[in-house]
Amino acid sequence: MDTADLDAQRLPIALWSAAGRLRTMAYDLFLEHQPAITWRQFASYGATPGMQVLGVTLDLRDGREMTCGLTVRMSPEAFSVEADIGVDDPHSAESADDDENGGYRYLLEIPETPADSLDGCLRLIDDQVDQLSEAAPHLLRRLRSAASKG
Repeated sequence: MDTADLDAQRLPIALWSAAGRLRTMAYDLFLEHQPAITWRQFASYGATPGMQVLGVTLDLRDGREMTCGLTVRMSPEAFSVEADIGVDDPHSAESADDDENGGYRYLLEIPETPADSLDGCLRLIDDQVDQLSEAAPHLLRRLRSAASKG
């Protein structure tokens, strides 16, 4: 294989690795909080050409779901990566924003960040998965604590 062929493999491998890290995080949270939560992994291809979305959903078994997602976009000009953690609570619309989003609200938003090289994109993927993995346990505990108090 030449250099271009090897580079073509790096992004799918990085996405596979990121999905594995999110899967491990979700499983660890499941083990910590079972039987109060379940989890599932998701990956969306082709929603928009040149875009990959992957992540995990934690079902809190009270009707709420916490989603941790990573979106990678590719174009001929650049790459970009963004990530977020949100909660979908169809039974609660605490504000006009929640009502407009059907009860979904963001707990953490990592804004879309451009990268002009594959190496930069791979660093962004790792960095944003690190941020999701660090924030998710605290946010899940906070959601569960708020539910037990309410």
